[in-house]
Amino acid sequence: MTAKLIFSDIDGTLITSDGDVSPATIDAIRKQIIAGNLFIPVSVRMPKGIMNVVDKITNFCPIIAYNGALVLDEMGRPLNSQFFDAAKAVKLINEVKSIKNSDLAWNVYSGYNWFSSLEKSSLVEKEEKIVGVKSLPVSIDQIKDLKGVHKMLIIGDPDTLNELLPTLQQKFSDLSFVKAAPQLLEIIPKGVNKGKAVEIVLDSFAVDKSNAWAFGDNYNDEAMLRAVGHPFLMENAPEDFKNKVNFPITLDNDHDGIAAVLNKISN
Repeated sequence: MTAKLIFSDIDGTLITSDGDVSPATIDAIRKQIIAGNLFIPVSVRMPKGIMNVVDKITNFCPIIAYNGALVLDEMGRPLNSQFFDAAKAVKLINEVKSIKNSDLAWNVYSGYNWFSSLEKSSLVEKEEKIVGVKSLPVSIDQIKDLKGVHKMLIIGDPDTLNELLPTLQQKFSDLSFVKAAPQLLEIIPKGVNKGKAVEIVLDSFAVDKSNAWAFGDNYNDEAMLRAVGHPFLMENAPEDFKNKVNFPITLDNDHDGIAAVLNKISN
C-alpha cells in the first residue's frame, strides 16, 4: 500500500477561529497517521509557531515553514532552505522606518529565530500571543550579522501597508510580497511558494501527487492545492477565491472541514 500524504495550512484551515484544533480534527488526522499515512503542516509561520499547533496532534512530522522557504523532514533536517541577504533585510527595515507617523513594526525570521525591534511594538506582542512564540528584540546592526533571512513580516495599519506595498515591490523586485491578512505583509524570496515545497516533500517520500491531499483557505494556498491530486478549499475561503479556482469545497474551519474529508478516505 502506498502511503498517503496529507498537507494542511494552519491559520483559517487546521485551527478554528479561536485558535484551537478541534477534537474531531485531531482524531481524524491521528487515524490517518495510525494507518501509515503522513501529515504535513504548511504555513507562513516559523517552525516553532507551527509545532505549537501541531504538537496537539503529533510531535513527529515534516513541516513546511515560511510559505515554503524552509522545508524540514520529520527529524528536523532541511530538505530545502531559501533565504535572502541580511543586508537586503536591513534596507527593508530602513524603508519601513522612513514612513513618518506610522506604527509599522518589522520582524525578521531566520531559521528557528524571530527577531524584532528593540522598541517592541504592541503589534508584535499581539502576534507573539497568536503564534505562542516570543521574538528576540535586537538592533538593526545585529540583523546585519545574520547568515540569511527566510522571511520578513511587517505589521501595521492596512491602509499604510497598502500605500507602502507598490514602493517596496518596485525597489525590491527580487522578493515576493504577500498579504497574509490586512495588517500583515509577508516578505519572502521570489519564487518561493507552498506548491514547490509540497513537490519537494512528495519527491523526498517518492509519493505521486495522486496520493496527496491538501487543505487551504486563502490565496497563498493555491499553489499547494494545485500540487496535489486531492485539493480541498475551506468554506471560509474568500468568495472571489472560491469562484476563481473552482476546487472542491469542504466545511469551514469551525465545523471540522478537514475531518469531513479525511474520514471518507479509505486506507
